[in-house]
Amino acid sequence: MRVSQIMSQDIVAISPDKRVGQALNLMQKHNIRHLPVVQNDHMVGWITSRDLREVLLASMLEKITVGDLMIQEPIRVSPDTHIEEAARLLLDHKIGGMPVMEGDRLVGIITMLDLISAFLTMLELLRSSSRIDLLLEDNPDALEKATGIIKAAGGKIINVALGPVKDLRRAYYFRLDRCALAPIIDALNKGGLQVMDFIP
Repeated sequence: MRVSQIMSQDIVAISPDKRVGQALNLMQKHNIRHLPVVQNDHMVGWITSRDLREVLLASMLEKITVGDLMIQEPIRVSPDTHIEEAARLLLDHKIGGMPVMEGDRLVGIITMLDLISAFLTMLELLRSSSRIDLLLEDNPDALEKATGIIKAAGGKIINVALGPVKDLRRAYYFRLDRCALAPIIDALNKGGLQVMDFIP
């Protein structure tokens, strides 16, 4: 799964000349904790509720601008970044969200909540599905043959993941709707295909 599939594209932004109090009000209004800082249609920084909380004196809220506190080079990802990599970045840098950039264009925002939601969806998929791992020759004919056998034996394929190639053979991980795997495995064996493992 890619960042583009789960990121928020409804972007709430602020300009660097706005006061910190205005940034706090904007975050509260939209129930968010991160704001891209945009000037002339370009993102110039990133500010979080944690940054704003560091301004402890209420009397300073109307004096300090967003530009004074913003992070000028925030950790960022692209729409094509895998969500596992995005999660690792958030964890490694102990941050709650980051901008999604396509070149120099801001196209979305991804937060820890987005990732948790995505992982829960994936976990539910794992719980309601079965898996068969095959070691096949690394060519389209072998994949087509395996797919045909699985479907003919009553399996409904959700997706197929690829493993590394070794000695001209590749591991293929077939995710299926939850079903009885015994007839499918039997059909694959009779078809001369090597079943490495399975999860009922």
